[in-house]
Amino acid sequence: MNTLLEIGTEHLPARFVMPSLEQLKTHTEAILQEKRISFESVETFGTYRRLVVMINGIADKAADIQKEVKGPPVKLLKDANGKFTPQSAGFAQKNGISPEKLIIKETDKGPFIYADIKIKGEKTSKLLPEIFTRIVTELEFAKNMVWEESQLKYGRPIRSLIGLYGDKVVKFTVAGVTSSRYTYPMISFGRKPIKISRADKQEYVQVLRNQYPPILVLPQERRNALIKTVSNEAQARGYLADLDESLIAETVCFTEHPVAVGGDFELKFLTLPKELITTVLKKQIKMFPVVNKKGELQPYFIAVRDGLSVNQTEVSDGFKKVMSARLSDAVFFFENDKKEGLNVFKEKLKNIQFLEGLGNLFDKSTRVQQLALWLTDKFGKNDLKQTVEYAASYAYADLASHVVYEFPELQGYMGGQYAALEGKKEAARAMEEFYFPLTSTSALPSTEAGNIVSLAGKIDTLVGNFLIGQIPTGSEDPFALRRQAFAVVRILLENKMPISIREILTYAAKLYKAGREEKGLQALPEFLFQRLSLVLEQRGHHAAVLNAVKNWEEIPFAQVEEVVTALEQVKTNPKFDAVLESAKRVCNILKKSTLKESPVQTSLLELPAEQELFSVLENTVKRIPLHPRTQKQYLEVLSGLTVLKDPLEKFFTDVMVNVENEKVRNNRLALLNMTRHLLTETVADITLL
Repeated sequence: MNTLLEIGTEHLPARFVMPSLEQLKTHTEAILQEKRISFESVETFGTYRRLVVMINGIADKAADIQKEVKGPPVKLLKDANGKFTPQSAGFAQKNGISPEKLIIKETDKGPFIYADIKIKGEKTSKLLPEIFTRIVTELEFAKNMVWEESQLKYGRPIRSLIGLYGDKVVKFTVAGVTSSRYTYPMISFGRKPIKISRADKQEYVQVLRNQYPPILVLPQERRNALIKTVSNEAQARGYLADLDESLIAETVCFTEHPVAVGGDFELKFLTLPKELITTVLKKQIKMFPVVNKKGELQPYFIAVRDGLSVNQTEVSDGFKKVMSARLSDAVFFFENDKKEGLNVFKEKLKNIQFLEGLGNLFDKSTRVQQLALWLTDKFGKNDLKQTVEYAASYAYADLASHVVYEFPELQGYMGGQYAALEGKKEAARAMEEFYFPLTSTSALPSTEAGNIVSLAGKIDTLVGNFLIGQIPTGSEDPFALRRQAFAVVRILLENKMPISIREILTYAAKLYKAGREEKGLQALPEFLFQRLSLVLEQRGHHAAVLNAVKNWEEIPFAQVEEVVTALEQVKTNPKFDAVLESAKRVCNILKKSTLKESPVQTSLLELPAEQELFSVLENTVKRIPLHPRTQKQYLEVLSGLTVLKDPLEKFFTDVMVNVENEKVRNNRLALLNMTRHLLTETVADITLL
């Protein structure tokens, strides 16, 4: 048997639809499990006006359960005459059994009376009204409305409810609306009820599809229809539609039957930067841009209306008026910005606060410029100095522009446009990509200068926030510091920048005013370590191996990855595994020792096993590269440690460390300390693997 629940609402915001459907699925499954009702699957689908839950293969009754209920102590089972006491008799009656069926069980507090009872599962048909009521009322939204006497808080008012169990109506009432088997057509096409005869997905979907206009209740079907209608409209003009994925997803959630409506706009608008035009179209008025095969923007747009296309020309004209008004605003803002220029914008940054206690954005620009130039010197990139200096100096300037004030998503990009207008084409690309990567996995800046400037900006933001204790906790991260930390790790790692994170953080902290509390800054390396671990995992490594790289702060991230790779390779060697176990034993012995480090005295090496271990240690230290930097060198060092397998096993078999002779004991501890140093500090602490 199947059940169907449809929640008919007024127009839900597009951003509510998919989260609501996901929530309905998990919540329905949880309630059914709580009620002990088995089922084959739960499906959810719908539109901005109808959220649907389909439960397939639901059992006709809840499962029976057997359980033991604890009662009074056994001394209260019977009285002196051998009759059941009022306490035991009452306990039995309460649990629906006769006193004779009570049992005795031993517990930590002595013997107690128990009732072994069986609870029969109720029929599903009896439980469904409560289940459906809970599914509807416990759905949560980002914002709510209150519109009727029961004061139910909901994303939008509920206007209809369908509850079906097979072909029977499940009666329940929420917010003054009683369930039935009727839904309704699209809002602009009347209120004649649509009858749903039974809880069958295929039949339900087909009934709505047969309406005029057809209602495409399945999101994937709407998506396919949307892409087809938009693509066809563009092809009719000889071009291609810019099928932006986020716009497609949003449009699917604010339509029930998407129909493309094409139109054109004045050529003068093409003088605007491409991203400004497409941002207006996609973000503000939800229209698809049109491009040629080279990706060049064309003076056309494709809007989407909900429902069959009637009076298409008038509809297109209406969309065009809205679009022209918004693009005219963009022209006005852009022309005003060109008159003022980056220098004016940069001065305005003095009036925009960065973070409370950390000055304004002008101050931040100065720090980022200093840090970026310092990095350029460190990397020996003197040919990039002018580009880096300009890009870093004006990286935040567009935040004071009129266009970015209206369209914040264009920060960085517009700065690059204004720099290009001022003849700084090299710096323009770096400024356009200043905020890259925009997600933890998206593209990095495409130029060396861009990567340096982007890195400087993100490091300064992280250091500043941590200095004042603005550290992300739980899900709270208002300044997107986790994303910025991911970006720092990726820029350093993927560009193989030859500098350690410790060196960068130390210099960046100095650029803030002296005497500032640095307690919060101490947490930043660990914060970056967590991101480095995740990035390495994304790159195919075992993230836990990173724990063994104790000096990860002191070497470039590219070298950290080389160490991790070498450790992963050598771990598979059985001899290395044996050395690893011995290394842990060495460290455990030394933990109990208070002896300070001291050189090994060869004259006190009495036994062949300790003499052999010392000899192998000395030869190994002489053989390894002094400052390994490549994966090959790291692997050479780590593989070289396998020669310690037999000497260490022999040492632990033949040598007693804690002997009575203090000099001999201390010398053996010094030998173990020499061993520990080689095994845990040369390249990595292998005991942490």
